[in-house]
Amino acid sequence: MSRWWLALIVVVALIVGGVAVAVAMGAHALAPARSVLHFPWTMLADEAATMNDCVECHEVAQFHSCTTCHDEHGSAEMSKVPFNQLVLLAGDWPEPGYVAVNDILPYRDQPNTQVALVDLLAERGVTNFERVALFSTDGGVVTIEQPNLTQSALLLPHVDGVRFADESLHVSTWLKGIARIVVVGVDKPLIIDGQSTSIGRLLLRATRSAITGQAEVMFKSDEDGQVRKAKTSSRIEGAPVEDLVGFNAIVVRDAQGQEHALSADEAEGAILAQIDRQVVLVLPGRGQPQWILDVVEITSR
Repeated sequence: MSRWWLALIVVVALIVGGVAVAVAMGAHALAPARSVLHFPWTMLADEAATMNDCVECHEVAQFHSCTTCHDEHGSAEMSKVPFNQLVLLAGDWPEPGYVAVNDILPYRDQPNTQVALVDLLAERGVTNFERVALFSTDGGVVTIEQPNLTQSALLLPHVDGVRFADESLHVSTWLKGIARIVVVGVDKPLIIDGQSTSIGRLLLRATRSAITGQAEVMFKSDEDGQVRKAKTSSRIEGAPVEDLVGFNAIVVRDAQGQEHALSADEAEGAILAQIDRQVVLVLPGRGQPQWILDVVEITSR
């Protein structure tokens, strides 16, 4: 008989024995024993194989408890974590953009399946900042000033991707399903009507979404020969320019020093958005080639 089957038999025997003991101890003790009925046999078999591997590589004196085994190996608690789900790093990050959950929480290398938020910031070049905000998929937002952010602020794996928890903050600040992390840095490289700011600061104000690049596409089915149509587009979120300078004509200066004059009508509906590493003036009524890239200053006329 192989060691794999032996491990499975041992697990089942322990569960059955645990049920008998639990019955003798009372109903509350039955909770751990319900795993034999709650989980599929295939999962229990996988767990048995994992435990067998642990036996092979650990000395008896250094063997894990149930808690440390799950934390360090993630044998059960991470079975449904969406490793490839994306989280948007926005604002004043040196390298903004979408990253995979597995790049934020390197499960296979990170002990205890967690990472401190301050460590994540430092690893990605953010060592001096004013505040950081976390946005969840269900609309929750938590903003933390730099002095209140400690090593106890943790990002952990969750069935929704990434979970935030901090035992030094009120539990109402804990979030599940982190979709976006916005950093507000100390530098203010963007000038709006003489006031210095940054894209991180603007993204924490009231924002607006613009639908751009809408196009109709067609496809002829090989099965029934019918041609069917649909529309594709992009959704971009940014700070409405009219909230920053009013409904005025504006002059926009880019990083190369070139100035672009726009009338109030031409600038209608414009938003300042972050696309890749650039601050971009998005003009929804115009094609993308007419958008203004690398914006550093906007002045009303």
